[in-house]
Amino acid sequence: MIRWMVVVLLASLALPGVADDSGKRTYSESFKKGATRVTEQTLDVTLTPEHAKQDFKILDSSGKPRYRLRFLPDVPPGDTKVLGWFVRLADAHHRIYDSVLPTSPDLARDTTQVWWLDGRQFSKIPLPTRRVFKVEQFYCVVQVKEVKRLAPGQPYLNQLDVIVQFTNTKP
Repeated sequence: MIRWMVVVLLASLALPGVADDSGKRTYSESFKKGATRVTEQTLDVTLTPEHAKQDFKILDSSGKPRYRLRFLPDVPPGDTKVLGWFVRLADAHHRIYDSVLPTSPDLARDTTQVWWLDGRQFSKIPLPTRRVFKVEQFYCVVQVKEVKRLAPGQPYLNQLDVIVQFTNTKP
């Protein structure tokens, strides 16, 4: 019986697409509720150690700056290499919050870490996973398109190509 279960398990892992995370997506809602809608746009972002911090103004539906999208590098203490990037979306009207994306103050207790583009092998959410955030009356969709590492098999990232879409309709 146990031998049969092992065979079934191994066969299911060998099926095409089972180990492929490129078609997966995760959904998360912000604590920020309200009526704000945004000017729809798509950003093509290239993150590298040389351009590790990226910053974009996000306009509301009337064309006024309302949010600020930021990418911050994840560099371990005492190191200079990037392991990933943190995605932050700050509300310009409520500066008390570093980000309105769902986060936890304690990284170890955050069960999803959707906002973290973590390049390590055993990250909670693989890099190719499409991340959908609902904030107020709009959506922020983050999708990693290409990953370049410093060396094969290493967790350190040399380049991350990311597409970020802001839309008022559910993706």
